[in-house]
Amino acid sequence: MAQNVYSEAEEKLKVEDWKVIFRLWKYTKPYLPILILALVLIGASTGLDLLPPLLSKMVIDDYMNNEYTLVVIHEGDSVSFIDTEEGTFSLKQTESGDYVVTDGVLQYPITQQQLQELRVEDLNGIGRLALYMVMILISLFFINYGQVFATSYMGQKITHGIRVDLFSHILRVPMRFFDTNPSGRLATRIANDTENMAEFFTSVITSIVKDVLLLGGIIIIMLNLSFRLGLITLLILPVIAAAIFLFRYFDRLAYRKVRTRLAIINAFLAEHISGMSITQLFNQERRKREEFDGVNKNYFKSLMEQLWVFAIFRPLLDLLYYITIAIVVWFGVKGIIGNVLEFGVLVAFVSYIDMFFRPLNDIAEKYDIVQNALASAEKIFKLMDEKEEIYHHEKALPSSFKGSVEFEKVTFAYDGKHNVLKDISFSVKPKEKIAFVGETGAGKTSIISILTGLYRIQSGVIRIDGKDIYDYNLQGLRKKVGVVLQDVFLFSGSILDNIRLFDNSISREKVISAAKYVYAHSFIEKLSDGYDTMILERGGTLSAGERQLIALARAVVFDTDILVLDEATANVDTETEALIQKAMERISSEKTMITIAHRLSTIRNADRIMVIHRGSLVESGNHEELLSKGGIYTDLYRLQYELGDTA
Repeated sequence: MAQNVYSEAEEKLKVEDWKVIFRLWKYTKPYLPILILALVLIGASTGLDLLPPLLSKMVIDDYMNNEYTLVVIHEGDSVSFIDTEEGTFSLKQTESGDYVVTDGVLQYPITQQQLQELRVEDLNGIGRLALYMVMILISLFFINYGQVFATSYMGQKITHGIRVDLFSHILRVPMRFFDTNPSGRLATRIANDTENMAEFFTSVITSIVKDVLLLGGIIIIMLNLSFRLGLITLLILPVIAAAIFLFRYFDRLAYRKVRTRLAIINAFLAEHISGMSITQLFNQERRKREEFDGVNKNYFKSLMEQLWVFAIFRPLLDLLYYITIAIVVWFGVKGIIGNVLEFGVLVAFVSYIDMFFRPLNDIAEKYDIVQNALASAEKIFKLMDEKEEIYHHEKALPSSFKGSVEFEKVTFAYDGKHNVLKDISFSVKPKEKIAFVGETGAGKTSIISILTGLYRIQSGVIRIDGKDIYDYNLQGLRKKVGVVLQDVFLFSGSILDNIRLFDNSISREKVISAAKYVYAHSFIEKLSDGYDTMILERGGTLSAGERQLIALARAVVFDTDILVLDEATANVDTETEALIQKAMERISSEKTMITIAHRLSTIRNADRIMVIHRGSLVESGNHEELLSKGGIYTDLYRLQYELGDTA
C-alpha cells in the first residue's frame, strides 16, 4: 500500500509524561516570572469565581427569608413592632395579603407601608450584594484579560523557541536522515506539532491550575455549608476518577495514531504536488487520487477512534452531573422540610455542583489537548534526539585551499551494507580539470556526496590538500568546495538573493561581477526586473540552462577553491551549453574542477577522465588515451556517437 511508504513507526512503548514535561520545562523556565504572574491572577480569579453562589445564598437566607428580631404588638386591627432581641418573626405573602409568622404560625396581617418599613434594610442589603456582584464581574474581566494575555504571550514565545530549536536541529542532522524521512513529515513536526504545543502552553497549563483550585475551593465551601450534602456530593468523585483514568489511556493511544497519520498525509501531499507534472503527463490522476483516498481514509479512521473515545467520556460526565443534582436536591428538600437546612444553602449547593462539574468537563477537554500536545512533544523530541552531524567546529580551516584531492581505498554504502563505491583510489592536482564518466548508477554522484562530507565513508581516506576531510571544520570545508548539481535548487525570492543565498554581506556589485564572469549577466538583464526578478520555489519560470548559470554564479560569488559539476549540461540547449562550457573553461583556469558527465563531448578537453563501472574505478586517462584502450570508455563514446552525440 502507498501509505506504508510514508509511514513512520507508531510508538509501542509508552513515553513517561513526566519525562516529556521535564524537557518542556527547559523552554518554560526563561518565562517563569510571566508564569508566576499568570498563576497569581488565576488564584485571584478563582477566589472571585467562588463568591457569586455565596452572595446568592446570603440574598435568599439573610434578606429574602429573613427572620426579624422584633417584638410584635397586636392591638385590635393594628400591628406594631418594637426593636428588641426578645422576639423573632418572619413574613409571608399570601393571596389575601402579607402576614406575620411567629413560631411557624400565620398570625397577623400587616399593611403595605409596614411591609416596606420592615423590608427597607433587606432591600438595602440586596442592593449592596448586587453592587458587590457587579464589582466582582468587572474585576474578573480585567483579571482574566491579564491572565489570558500573559499565558498567550508565554505560550507563543515558548512555541517560537521550540520551533526554532527544532528547525535548527534539522539543519544539522546528517544527509542520510533526509533519505528516509519525507519532507512532508518534517513539515508536520515543525508546523503542526509545534502549534499543538502553543495551545498547550497558552490555555491548558493555566486552565488546569485554575480548575484544580476551583475544585478544591468548591469542596471546602460545600462542606462548610452542609457537611452532609458535601459528603454526598463527594461520593461521586471515585467514579469520575475512574472515568478520567480510562479516558486518559485510550485517548493517548488514539492521538498518537492521529499525529502519525497526519504526517503521512503531509508527506504524500508534499511529494505528489512536487511531482504533479509527471502525474499529469503519464495520466496517473485517477490512480493517485485512489492512493490519496486510502491515505486519507486511514487518517479519518484514526480521528474517528479518537472521537469515539471522547464521545463516550463527555456524556458520561453529563450523566454523573444530573445524577448528583438529583441526589442533592432530594436530600436538600428533606433537610428544608425538617428545618435543618436553609433554602439558600440548597440553591448555593446546586450552583456549586454546576461549578463543580464545569472544571471536570474542562479538565476532560483540556486533557484531550494535553494528550495531543504530549503526543506531539514525543514526536518533536524524538526528532530532536536524532544525532547531529559532527562538524568539528573546534578545528580551524585555512583561508584557502590549493585544491588537491585524494581518494585512498574509499568504500562507501548509503545504507552501510550495499557498497556503491568499492576501494576507489585517485588523486587530483591543484587546478587540474578531471571528469568522471560511467553508466547510470555506477557511483559518480556518490563521489560528490562523500567529498563534501554529506555522507560518511565506511573505509578509506579522503584528503584535501593532504589532510583528511574529517580533520577539517566541515562547514568551513563546504564553503571552499562549490557544487553545481544537475537539478539546481532555487529558493523563492529574487535572482540576486538566490545567487548570494540571502547573505546580505555579499554586495550587489559582487553578485553582478560573478554573473558576468559565468556569462549569466546577459540573460538576467533581460528579465522583467533584472536581478530583482522574483522567482517561485525551484525557479520553475527559468530554463534548466539559466538555472545552471545561476548556480555557477553562486559558486563563484562564494569564492570556492574546488568546483564540482554534476551533469551540469545534461538538460540544456546547445546555446546555453556553449555559455556553460565557456564559463567552465574560465573557472578551471583558477580552480580545481571535477566534472560528472553524461555527454562525453563536454569533457573531451579534461586533463584526465576517470571511468567508474559498478562502483569501481576501471579506467583513467585523457580522451585520446582512453579511446586507444578500446575499453568501457570507448564503448560509451561509440554508443553516444551512434546515437548522434558527436564528439
